[in-house]
Amino acid sequence: LRGTMSDSKEKVAQVLKVAIKGEEDGFYFYNLLYEKAVNQDARRKLETLRDDEARHKATLIEMYQKYIGGEVGQLPAKGLTALAEVFRKGHLEERKTEMDFINLAIEAELAATKYYQEQKNVVGDPFFSAVFDQLAEEEHRHYELLMAEKDALGGNYFWFEYGDTSPLEH
Repeated sequence: LRGTMSDSKEKVAQVLKVAIKGEEDGFYFYNLLYEKAVNQDARRKLETLRDDEARHKATLIEMYQKYIGGEVGQLPAKGLTALAEVFRKGHLEERKTEMDFINLAIEAELAATKYYQEQKNVVGDPFFSAVFDQLAEEEHRHYELLMAEKDALGGNYFWFEYGDTSPLEH
């Protein structure tokens, strides 16, 4: 049953919900990595990434309330990126290396950047466009940080402690 929302409003609501889900997935992903990381430098970086995603989500929820009104309600099963697919019952998938996670995150940040750039004019409002531009810029900075990390991980240090147990089990 369709609500009384106009088609364009419906479209904006969808764009925002997908973005909110994407930021939520990003937060969850970085938080799980943060909890596993033993390297202090890695922990700091993951904390920054995680907190940025939380801030983005809060911004998007505010925008939802401004442009759509009411509660955000049910989020789509799929966000912006494939990040949600690496969670299984609240765990990160095992058998992945730091490099796998970094590559996933790089892919996710690129997808988020592209999404914000493509959707910024979904509302004919300069404020909306400006916020989406800002989000795109921040996601791109995440991408650059992760690329630098990828280079650093070329052999210098590791994020996780590998002991007898699988590093990603609770």
